[in-house]
Amino acid sequence: MGNKSDRRSFLKTAGAVAGGAAAASLLGAGGAAAAKKRGVPSGPIKVAAISFLSGPAAGPFGIPGDNSYKMMADIYNKQGGILGRKIKLISLDEAGGAKGQVELARKLILEDKVDVILGYISSGDCKAVLPLSDELGGLMLAYDCGTHVLMEGKKSPYKTPKYELGFRTAAHLGQDNIALALAIKKYMPNVKKIAGINQDYAWGRDSWHIFELAIKKLIPGVEVVKTLWPKIFTTDFTAHVSALQGSGAQIIHSSLWGGDAVTFMKQAKAAGLFKQAKMALSRGEPYPQEVGAAFPEGQFVCCAGAHYFLYPAWDKWPLNKWFVAEYKKRYNKYPTYPSYHAFQAITAYKVAVEKAASLVGGWPTIDEIAKAMGNLGFETPSGYLTINKDHNAREDCLVGITKMTKDYPFPILDPDRLEVFPSFQVNAPAGMRTEDWIKSWK
Repeated sequence: MGNKSDRRSFLKTAGAVAGGAAAASLLGAGGAAAAKKRGVPSGPIKVAAISFLSGPAAGPFGIPGDNSYKMMADIYNKQGGILGRKIKLISLDEAGGAKGQVELARKLILEDKVDVILGYISSGDCKAVLPLSDELGGLMLAYDCGTHVLMEGKKSPYKTPKYELGFRTAAHLGQDNIALALAIKKYMPNVKKIAGINQDYAWGRDSWHIFELAIKKLIPGVEVVKTLWPKIFTTDFTAHVSALQGSGAQIIHSSLWGGDAVTFMKQAKAAGLFKQAKMALSRGEPYPQEVGAAFPEGQFVCCAGAHYFLYPAWDKWPLNKWFVAEYKKRYNKYPTYPSYHAFQAITAYKVAVEKAASLVGGWPTIDEIAKAMGNLGFETPSGYLTINKDHNAREDCLVGITKMTKDYPFPILDPDRLEVFPSFQVNAPAGMRTEDWIKSWK
């Protein structure tokens, strides 16, 4: 799939900035002309990459993300690193809970003096750690965690950014659940009864909350017949499946992830749940590949953005073709959305450093990098990514319906029923709570 011209094209586009803050904004009142020529440190750039490397979330999420970090660090280093400095990637395990991650972040910033932390899949970990960015003076890029409240205020309008040195380089769960609701409205506009099964903590509660708001706004009169809240890392969903079967739901929304999602889908299929209801999986893109041919057809799957190995189409977006081929060559699997999210995080850091350096005349400070990142745009394998003044990334969102074909050993998303919703349709404007934005729809 890959070739040298694709690779050269990628290397040009990966570092290209599509707009950004003016030099005067970055440098202060003196402007670019007042900047003194600076040197570039000779040592490597310490990049801490934190993902689940053990436990049930490692296989579908943490390891694909870490693989992508390693791949891109290797590629960037072969091209000279960032401003001539090589990337020293430090892969660390997210397992152990929020308290352990808080302690680790303190050590990484205060003792190990890392240049940046790229991390966190768990929304609970993000909520505990990201506030430390300003307190400790360390740059943090949340690469995958999805809770929308991480960067939002308690009422609209709210001050942006919430954290000066904290960013999220992938769009939050608002887009996942709004895009699902929009896809359901298109393909099942007459749905009457819906249910939800979501994990009983911030990620699950927030995901259902936004989906319920959106679907009720888009399809007035739809009835919620059952909401279930299994504990995270549940291994037996028998009772939950039975409750859903008895509910009469036509659509079952779920933000289950990791081993929970795989276990639930297998047990639900064995019990015959999918003969009477369709799943709407808010971040379901990894699971057809994880489960294989046993994954049921006809289910709504959201890709946590437009992150999919077959989209954007390779003939129209060579960067995705290159990324898929390079990842498959190294790891013998197709990249899933955590792999794309990791690409976005490490590339956002690289592009922001290069942008800031071009304005200050040498290696930028952490504050200068943060200012550059707060109004950033660049190309990714999934299309264009922007990071807004609220420090949240915004991107288009893809929803598909699973279909088995002869070309792959697992269901893909039906090419005739791919829905790509533009970022403005599924991401709230900066300074406005996602809930308030949905309620304002006409």
